[in-house]
Amino acid sequence: MSSTASHVKYTSSEDELMSQTVINAVSEVIGCDPIELDPLYEYIDPDALDSVFGSPSSIAEDQDDIYLEFAYMTYRVTVTTDYVHVYSQDED
Repeated sequence: MSSTASHVKYTSSEDELMSQTVINAVSEVIGCDPIELDPLYEYIDPDALDSVFGSPSSIAEDQDDIYLEFAYMTYRVTVTTDYVHVYSQDED
């Protein structure tokens, strides 16, 4: 897999689980089909991720500041209630 971009900011849709949004964002950065990625569960619990962030429509206003960062493959992934930002581990 070769990287086509060094980072992407990906907005989740109302009907998409946050775990799927992460997978879609990373596959966009790499430029591959999501099925080619390492399983997300090897890096973070997808059910816990979905549970924390829920669907965008179910998140209360006081939860706007939820923020999570983790490593996935060779990328750093930042998740908020509004978006997923994927950076190459080389970037700072």
